[in-house]
Amino acid sequence: MTGLERIGTVLQGGIPDRVPAGPLVCGASRRVYGVTYEEWSQDGEIMAKSQIQAHDLIGYDGILGLVDLSVEAADLGQKMIYPVEDTAHPDYDDPFIKTPDDYFKIEPVDPTKSPRMKESLTYYDILCDAKAATTAIMGFVYAPLGILSMMRGAENLFRDCYKAKEAVIHAEEVINGMLVEYIKAIAKTGCHAIVLDTLFASQTIMRKDMWLEIEGPFTKVLADAVRDSGMMVIVHNCGNGLYFDAQIEMMDPIAISCAYPPDDCADWVETKQKWGDKVTIIGYASPAQYAFLGTPEEMKEECKKEIEELAADGRFILATGCEYPPNGSLMNAIAMMEAAELYGKY
Repeated sequence: MTGLERIGTVLQGGIPDRVPAGPLVCGASRRVYGVTYEEWSQDGEIMAKSQIQAHDLIGYDGILGLVDLSVEAADLGQKMIYPVEDTAHPDYDDPFIKTPDDYFKIEPVDPTKSPRMKESLTYYDILCDAKAATTAIMGFVYAPLGILSMMRGAENLFRDCYKAKEAVIHAEEVINGMLVEYIKAIAKTGCHAIVLDTLFASQTIMRKDMWLEIEGPFTKVLADAVRDSGMMVIVHNCGNGLYFDAQIEMMDPIAISCAYPPDDCADWVETKQKWGDKVTIIGYASPAQYAFLGTPEEMKEECKKEIEELAADGRFILATGCEYPPNGSLMNAIAMMEAAELYGKY
């Protein structure tokens, strides 16, 4: 089976030839092509050529088109810093939203013309032309609260959700309209799915009822836009104690990518028992412990354990719990794919 066939089979509840796998290599792909992170972050053609070479080297079943978490925020006016050898990020000393009144200053932009989203679309376009026939290609969209956290700072945003809720919701409305257009543009490139990142829907950040009130309805609109555009909805949430139930209620995703068990499960075995017939689970190897600090053999052993916990009866894709470390050893990514071949046969 091809990677696309393998992942498609699992997402539809079937049993493939082996467990699908993907170490979520994103920015780390630049190291295969031999460019700096600064170059990679701002040039869609370089992103695509890097990812194509990394995929040829490692052979993962699906490609996540994450660039970084600041793509949308940068186009909305957030000042950025582009390190030479590390992930692009906001200038934390100069947030776009300095006071609650600044939420009302946010104005939408055209994703097909704004600098960073436009380059991401170029990335998806070239990547899909090269790989979509045999590999699952997943675009990436940060949900509204995540974007606002890039422009305000997470701590201040969290406080504003209590003390300036109307301002936050107004900004989400503006941003969501732009994101719907971005989703439509991604669909035209040929991506099979979009990953919606809803980090705030976890115990480590926000109460479930608060998330359902403040961001949940906006994510429903985004998920509907993804399906209306002919793509599948996948959720990514690497928070601890994420809310499977609330996110399924709002977005009805076909899969959830995660790093920790949900808030209503004690461990991964219970997670599989409770949710395995409702949604495909993607995860959950620690990027820090196994991809960055571990050895290939340690990665293989961890993957074997995860396959034993979650692979029975399908509905599981082996992956890292979040993006593969940009400066981690690619030998450990190769080890994950080797583990899928060694231990993932049905």
